[in-house]
Amino acid sequence: MKESILYKLNNFIIVLIFGIAIFTPFLTGIVEKDKTVAEIEKRKLSQLPAKPETAEDIKKFPQSFDDYYSDHFGLRNWFGKYYKLAKYSIGDSPSKDVTIGKNGWLFLGSIKIGYNGYGDPIDDARNVNLYSQDELKRCAKYMACLNNWLNEKGVKYIFVIAPSKHTIYFNQLPDYIFKINDRSATDQLIEYLKKHTDVMVIDLRELLMKEKNKHQIYYKTDTHWNHYAANIVQYEIMTEIEKLFPNQIQPDLKRLRDGKRTGGDLANIIGGHNIFKEFKDGNPQPVFEHTCTPTRQPLDAKARTTHTLICEDQELNAVIFRDSFFTALQPYFSRKFKRSTYIWEKSNYALLKEYIESEQPDIVIEEWVERVLPYVPKDIVEFKSSGTVF
Repeated sequence: MKESILYKLNNFIIVLIFGIAIFTPFLTGIVEKDKTVAEIEKRKLSQLPAKPETAEDIKKFPQSFDDYYSDHFGLRNWFGKYYKLAKYSIGDSPSKDVTIGKNGWLFLGSIKIGYNGYGDPIDDARNVNLYSQDELKRCAKYMACLNNWLNEKGVKYIFVIAPSKHTIYFNQLPDYIFKINDRSATDQLIEYLKKHTDVMVIDLRELLMKEKNKHQIYYKTDTHWNHYAANIVQYEIMTEIEKLFPNQIQPDLKRLRDGKRTGGDLANIIGGHNIFKEFKDGNPQPVFEHTCTPTRQPLDAKARTTHTLICEDQELNAVIFRDSFFTALQPYFSRKFKRSTYIWEKSNYALLKEYIESEQPDIVIEEWVERVLPYVPKDIVEFKSSGTVF
């Protein structure tokens, strides 16, 4: 008798737990306010379909409602987050856009057949994606013409390639990822530019490879370099600028203090934006002592919106074409120029013409992240007036 009661009680508890597990998401979904964007997936969510009014609407309604419920059932973010973390814990990447490396390192991209997201950074690191000779010639011609066009206007030009994390920390990629060719697209482009043009190109790879033996210089859970790297990179670039403008700019290394950081763009992709943390060496912060505090024009400009930072006690003006890797450099650069204008695009004639007239820069700096290579800018007829011959 006692065993029968225990058996029934046990079954009741199992059914109760099963019922709670089934109905909790449903009931929570009713109470929760619908969201428009998925925090983890970074995409728009399906919205509640309108009441069907035609035969065609009735036909489409079941699928539309299924899409809506799949995007809005209760505790969806919680389940999604911990599903991804469970996959990560067993070494299986929760995202096709992230490769899990060694020692907690995450890398953008994948080696899976057919993958070409974000410029295919893993195959870039393996030296698979290379320039053809014709592409090299066209790219060099563009830059040489741009350089001469600017020089004719009394403006200097510097081209900077920000190395991908994969290049500097290739040893932290999984062992099954290996190089296919000895030379990369970056090797090709830099060698060709130095041999066939007088464009000032700054190659940061050797500098950063040496520095990584002293400090962690890229974030483990982000695609970007940290301030250890940004500090030495800005010093290297400023040293080259000082050669062009003696006594008009003073290169210096800034003091860094320990800092902490939660998340990172790669951590966000795999759902660990508030789980992964980097301390001390992983996230140093610059200390700006005895410098001006730059003012921003316009005051409310966002990072990706073109804006100018002003330090009245400096001498030179700069226009900087940039991408996300310049975010860590901007606090340094904004304190070294009287006016520094930041444009989150690649250079083009319309923007150059506009900002040369409005800002009257002494120098134009263009920075590309390595993963955009092999990239060839489109020919610009106006630049060819410089008379560059290839």
